[in-house]
Amino acid sequence: MRWTTFFILLYLMAALQMAQLGAIPHGMTAAGGGGPAWPAIEYLPILAVFYSLFAVDASAPLAALVCGAVYDLGNYPNDLLGTNLVPLALVSILVVKIRLSIFREHVVSQGLVVLVALLLFAVLSVVMRVLVQAPLEGHSVWTHFWILTGDAVYSAVVAPAIFWVFFRFTPLLGFTSHGPRMRGKA
Repeated sequence: MRWTTFFILLYLMAALQMAQLGAIPHGMTAAGGGGPAWPAIEYLPILAVFYSLFAVDASAPLAALVCGAVYDLGNYPNDLLGTNLVPLALVSILVVKIRLSIFREHVVSQGLVVLVALLLFAVLSVVMRVLVQAPLEGHSVWTHFWILTGDAVYSAVVAPAIFWVFFRFTPLLGFTSHGPRMRGKA
């Protein structure tokens, strides 16, 4: 795994996350402007899942930890540091544990892994926010969970295309989709 490439992708995905590129605008606010955009693509969690599926076992959770920290810092006044960092790191560890049991190169399995990972991320995010008394979207556990669930479904549909784009730069990544599946290699 090449960390320089990871940090470039992290910067790109953080910019896309903050810009909410691909989010579907809807609704009107009281002032007459556009309402919130939902569902949105969760670019940073997709990057964390991508590295969890294909990078070396030891590097993948660390990459997810960094993605979670950037996710929290990008939403700074609304998110406390750790509200997304911890759930994303835990999800990454789970994906690393199960990735040998799935066919990682298939579009359907990539979409399903992203869906399950982001749904678990949604549950853990709600639990973490309740534990540390961090703000919830809509000021409700259920609203926050359903917003993240919608984002997870939308992200799972888009994720295989994003993975395909990432693999156009295989020499820069430092690993391949069909690379070694054992610890300490590549």
